[in-house]
Amino acid sequence: MEKLEKVELVREKCGVTYEEAKRALEEHDFDVLDAIVALEREGKAQDTRTASYSTAPEQKSGPVSPEMAQAQSEYHEQSKKGKFGELWGRFCGQVKYVLRASVEMTFIVERHNERVLAMPVLFVIIGLLAWGASLWLLVIGLFLGFRYRIEGAGPITLDVNDVMDKAADVAEDLTENLKNDK
Repeated sequence: MEKLEKVELVREKCGVTYEEAKRALEEHDFDVLDAIVALEREGKAQDTRTASYSTAPEQKSGPVSPEMAQAQSEYHEQSKKGKFGELWGRFCGQVKYVLRASVEMTFIVERHNERVLAMPVLFVIIGLLAWGASLWLLVIGLFLGFRYRIEGAGPITLDVNDVMDKAADVAEDLTENLKNDK
């Protein structure tokens, strides 16, 4: 092996400059192993098995695995979305959550402790949004002795049921007061 080849080998293995590799080889009579060991002892040899990262423009290196190529393309797609995409994704997630919850919960209508109607809360929400008179029908129903409650998972149903019970009690009291005034 020529001197230049030995310098190249030491430089490659230790990650040092040509000058440092040549000096180490000269000090050890061009014995490659002794030169590498000496550079390691001096703390100048770098572990060339470790990866290095840079913000410098990308330079072409060896072949990239298919997994890495896919991960890189997914990363670039995600970074293109920006703030709007992130907000839109969060909004869609919330809508999906509300829709799922509104199908899992049931809106119950009772009169004189008998169940008159049971339907998914989603239908009530659609009715309130699509037809404004449905809110008035619910209010009139309170004065006719109907009570409403929601059954389903989650602690919110307890709070909603308490509010609906109080509204029914108020409507009942008003109805009784009107009957007694006559």
